[in-house]
Amino acid sequence: MLSWLRRALTKRRMPPAEATPGRRVRVREEAPSERFVLSIALMMVFFAGLVALEIAYMAILGEWSDVIFNGVMLIVGGLVGALFGWGEA
Repeated sequence: MLSWLRRALTKRRMPPAEATPGRRVRVREEAPSERFVLSIALMMVFFAGLVALEIAYMAILGEWSDVIFNGVMLIVGGLVGALFGWGEA
């Protein structure tokens, strides 16, 4: 079910070497932990839910909710921080 996310989060690294024609390059793959994949998926679900809640709030009450928007920004910050942190490790 989450295989597409697991594939997207898999790190692919090539060792630094001279590029010569006909040389084979080995690509090392590091799969993310199951815990990390599930936490990213959960954050994506929270993000979609908060965006839907903000749209419903605006449609019903006709005004912007700063509290819901702050929740959306919290989730976005968590996602960006987790993904940049995973990319550097």
